[in-house]
Amino acid sequence: MRACKGALLALIPVILAGCKVSVSSGHDHSDDYSHSTPGFFFDARDTGDHFPDSDWDLDTHAEACIDEPLYFESDSGRVRVYGSPAYSETDFRAAATELERHIDGVLGHYQLRWQEFVEDRSAAVPYPHQILGCLTESVLPDDFAEASVSAVSISPHHRQWPYKTGQIISHQLSHFVQENLSRYDARHPLLPYWFAEGQAAVVAGEPMASPYQHYDYDPLDDATLLDAGPADYRFEHYALAYRYLEDANGALAMTILLDLIQLIDWEDGFEGHTDTGETWAFVEAFNAAGLVDHRNQALTWQRYKTDYHYLLSHSY
Repeated sequence: MRACKGALLALIPVILAGCKVSVSSGHDHSDDYSHSTPGFFFDARDTGDHFPDSDWDLDTHAEACIDEPLYFESDSGRVRVYGSPAYSETDFRAAATELERHIDGVLGHYQLRWQEFVEDRSAAVPYPHQILGCLTESVLPDDFAEASVSAVSISPHHRQWPYKTGQIISHQLSHFVQENLSRYDARHPLLPYWFAEGQAAVVAGEPMASPYQHYDYDPLDDATLLDAGPADYRFEHYALAYRYLEDANGALAMTILLDLIQLIDWEDGFEGHTDTGETWAFVEAFNAAGLVDHRNQALTWQRYKTDYHYLLSHSY
């Protein structure tokens, strides 16, 4: 995989030509798990496959599963859900089913199949051939799910799950894919907050601001969560800012951008952040990706950030 990435920059002009895909939308939650993903329960004390305990690849929610030996693994082997034996068998199966149901649709938006994702994901994760789920009550029911580079934490008790469970799972799986494609061994996310949330919103089919509303918010200023304003509608503007790039360049170009960020992280030399909060890995990859605007003119990160409102106002 790394040898292929060494030649990636030379292939970009060829790969990007005319590559676009349509947005996939999330599916609403159903309480019917009579046709749930088949699989089996295991005890990590017997198999040796314990939930990872590295602080690099887990968030605070997923840490709840470090000492939980019980897990359910789907027949495909792609999904493994850990959690307390206090949760019902259906809770485990429902979580595994939602992850299995939506991962292929999410990967399809990234122009990837499962095996391609496995080969290209971060080399530091302990179980590269699987999606790990963690049932934990530390994820509030209103949030329902949170993703890190190696696990998707899910609120247990499936009968209390929200109506749009499928859409939320798709959103979090998008974050899971982003993190795996854009990080090699960095201990922190390398994507700007607006980009990560905007891409996940588009993949999950969530609401997006109309182009003529672009002056209502400055999404590119939100490089980190701490930069974000209080307005809830900012997420619709994150989606608008991301969708502009995807419409002009195609979904595959965005996947290659993530791949370039991982390549830069692998090669080192671009650590740290710019004065406006973006990681240098993101800025350098953006400028190396050969992206264009809606008029097919070269688009650097500096130009996109400076001329965002001008570009949006002339794109419709």
